[in-house]
Amino acid sequence: MLTLALLLAGLAPAPVTLDVPIYLGADLSEDIVASALHETERIFESGGIALRFDLSPNGHSSPPLVTVVVLPRPARFKVYGCSRDRHDHRLGHTQLRARRITLWSEQLMRAVDGDWDRTELPDVDDHVYARALGRVLAHELGHALLGLNGHRDGGLMRSDFSHRSLTARGRRAFRIAEEDLQAIRDTLLDAVAKNKSAALRLLDGA
Repeated sequence: MLTLALLLAGLAPAPVTLDVPIYLGADLSEDIVASALHETERIFESGGIALRFDLSPNGHSSPPLVTVVVLPRPARFKVYGCSRDRHDHRLGHTQLRARRITLWSEQLMRAVDGDWDRTELPDVDDHVYARALGRVLAHELGHALLGLNGHRDGGLMRSDFSHRSLTARGRRAFRIAEEDLQAIRDTLLDAVAKNKSAALRLLDGA
């Protein structure tokens, strides 16, 4: 058993870490934010991808690969031609070129409540809300790291999620396809290599 465990460990991908600065422009409790980020981390960890979130970003020695901003609502409410189902453009948006993710906390509350037409904010369970927030963030991170303008047929990167899958305890609906995991790992490893090269050039010029 020990030999098999060691062999399997040898086959597991080497862990790679992504630093993610988050700018909070929405009024969310520390517990909700912590639970949401933990949910996002759990979705990516199966691929050996560790997410390191920075909630108080003050500047970086090199530009971050991805930036996240959480706001209460879009400047103008607009449904981007979507059906009545939950769709990522109603909850968040990713600018692919800038790799900038924007999430809308109040939109997500309505998604968790299941009633998009109500004008007042619903009273939702904090744990369920945090779970949904973490899953939407994971989806948008997928767009940013894959450079994906469209969607997949299933899994984390599909175009819409039912109310049940968005709020359920199980994460089956949010699994990342193996090819997408590998593509994300390749993106992160390439970024690490570029940062090392840049650091070496600075040392050579010192």
